[in-house]
Amino acid sequence: MDKMKRMKKNVLWTLGLAGIFMLLVMSINRKQSSTITKLVVIIKPIKGDKNLINDAEVVLNLRKFLGYDIRSAKINDINTIELENLIKSDQRVKSAEVYLDSKNRLNVWIIQRQPVVRIVDDRNVSYYIDDEGAKISTRRGQAVRVPVATGYIDLYDEAVFKSDKKSVLKEVYKTAKLIMEDDFASALIEQIDVDTNKDISLIPKIGRQRIIIGNADDLPYKLNSLKTMYKEGIPMVGWQKYRGINLKYKGQVIGEF
Repeated sequence: MDKMKRMKKNVLWTLGLAGIFMLLVMSINRKQSSTITKLVVIIKPIKGDKNLINDAEVVLNLRKFLGYDIRSAKINDINTIELENLIKSDQRVKSAEVYLDSKNRLNVWIIQRQPVVRIVDDRNVSYYIDDEGAKISTRRGQAVRVPVATGYIDLYDEAVFKSDKKSVLKEVYKTAKLIMEDDFASALIEQIDVDTNKDISLIPKIGRQRIIIGNADDLPYKLNSLKTMYKEGIPMVGWQKYRGINLKYKGQVIGEF
């Protein structure tokens, strides 16, 4: 008798589990065949007043890749890993995450690359370099507020740029990065220029004096000297008195009239 009860109990358990499994399979099938209710694109802002990429571009790129509007797609037609890889293939994107939530919304989270300088060299080649040293192509109608570097700058070569080998471009990048990290310098400087002697000069947003630093060696010291000059030296004689400020030589701040 006890054996029969145990057998009935096992059968009931088996049937129950089978029923639960069938309901689960039916629920998954319904979920997979349902359509996406909404596309949510969230892009983390970068420093400055403009972003490198916007929502409309993301939606358009997804549509071009799939061949149809993703907002009318069925869930079983969507491969989130594939879409993530597509978004991350854009030079402007640092990282991306694509996932579906319980309300059938397709969520796209994007972290952009943070430019620190825009290069426009003597060959009129233009691009950004981000805070990790990656090159980002510029696009018409998109401009991020970072210092513009001009003049005699060598071409970007990723292997050279990320090696220990010295180059003018790396000196410019090091200068731009430190400017961005310093509130005073980032508010003051709008351009970095390299002359034929490979000397680096900083051009302020106001006053138009050339601030000659030579290279990026001892740059924190040079910036501190510049702050002192602007706070103490320039107010005493007036902004227009100086044609330039020379910080090239260690331990010296020379006002050029």
